[in-house]
Amino acid sequence: VMIELKSKHIGGAFYKKIKCVVYGVCDEISSWPCVKDGENSEEFYFGLKTGQGLLEFKCKSKIQKQRWVARIHSTLCKVTCLEAEKCSVESLSFSDYMP
Repeated sequence: VMIELKSKHIGGAFYKKIKCVVYGVCDEISSWPCVKDGENSEEFYFGLKTGQGLLEFKCKSKIQKQRWVARIHSTLCKVTCLEAEKCSVESLSFSDYMP
C-alpha cells in the first residue's frame, strides 16, 4: 500500500509530493513526541509506519481516529491476503511443472 501526501509551501504557490510504502498503522502510543504538555487534550493521534519512518496524523475526535485506523488496517489486511494468495498460486504453478 502506498500513500501520497502533498505539502504546500509559500501560500500554496509551491507543493511537494511525497510517496511512501505503508507497512503498518500505529495507534496505541499514548503520548506522541510532537505533542507538548498543555496542548488541547481533545486531539487524537495515530501514525503510519513507512519505509521513510513514522508519519504522524492528528484527528479532531476519537471516532475520526478510529475510522482512519480501521480503514487503513483493513486495506493493509486485504493487500496481505492478496499477496499470500498470489504466492500460493505461484508455488502451486511451479510444483506442477516439476518432473
